[in-house]
Amino acid sequence: MEIPKDLKNDIWDYCRANDISNIDEFTIKLIKQGFTTEKFGSTPLPTVKEKIVEKIVEVEKIIEVDKIVEVIKEVPINIVDTKLDSKMKEYIEEIESFKKLLFEATNLNSVMKQELEIEKNKNKKDMYGE
Repeated sequence: MEIPKDLKNDIWDYCRANDISNIDEFTIKLIKQGFTTEKFGSTPLPTVKEKIVEKIVEVEKIIEVDKIVEVIKEVPINIVDTKLDSKMKEYIEEIESFKKLLFEATNLNSVMKQELEIEKNKNKKDMYGE
């Protein structure tokens, strides 16, 4: 069988460009590949098969928790110092006497306001005579 001259020239040019020394062997290889493609069809693209793998993974986490606990303890305190008690009694007595004096001064002030008002109404003049 003879190969057309144009096709033979294309094969020779390809072999020279790619440094292929055995041209007859390369030509036979091309013919076999073409025939196989014609016979079985072009090869399909490889398909990717998905494989689902389930894994059980145990994870141990350590979580530190700061716990703040507020404890209120009540401790009764007994004052035994008699000097402090006597001084406290003196201060309380003084405060009571100041309270009485303040109450009396407040009453006196209100009485004086009433008397002043009465005098104003009598003379219809102020205390300076005006």
